[in-house]
Amino acid sequence: MIANIRKLLLMLGLLLCAVLLSACGKGVGISDEPPGAVSDIPGEVPERYRALENPLVGDLEALERGNKAYTALCSQCHGVRGEGDGPEATGIDPGPGDLRRAGERGISDGYLYWRIADGGTFEPFNSLMPAWGGLLSDTEIWELVSFLRELNK
Repeated sequence: MIANIRKLLLMLGLLLCAVLLSACGKGVGISDEPPGAVSDIPGEVPERYRALENPLVGDLEALERGNKAYTALCSQCHGVRGEGDGPEATGIDPGPGDLRRAGERGISDGYLYWRIADGGTFEPFNSLMPAWGGLLSDTEIWELVSFLRELNK
């Protein structure tokens, strides 16, 4: 009985050491670099998103709802002004993208919809960007796209 308790304590001690040692290494998705814009490599937009166009262009109410959704869901990482400098951005590698010039860089509506819907945890992005497609409706995603188009105008 005492031998079993000693074995158990030894195993727990080894497990604790392993956990502590793993915490000393650099974690996946963590960087010592300050947050900022990620590269402009957009990746290959999947076929089902390529031709999508925002049906809410010019809808001021949709723009306001997109603003509210952005504040609630995106600003913690991307920042209030979309600069990739939100309070949760520190240490994230790659850092949250600078969204201020989404309309100026030739980025399509389909690309923005795709990135919001599917996130970025896959190649070539390998980011911590969550996929919002399972939580947001198509309309809510388009409202976010509308708001992103207006950032920094």
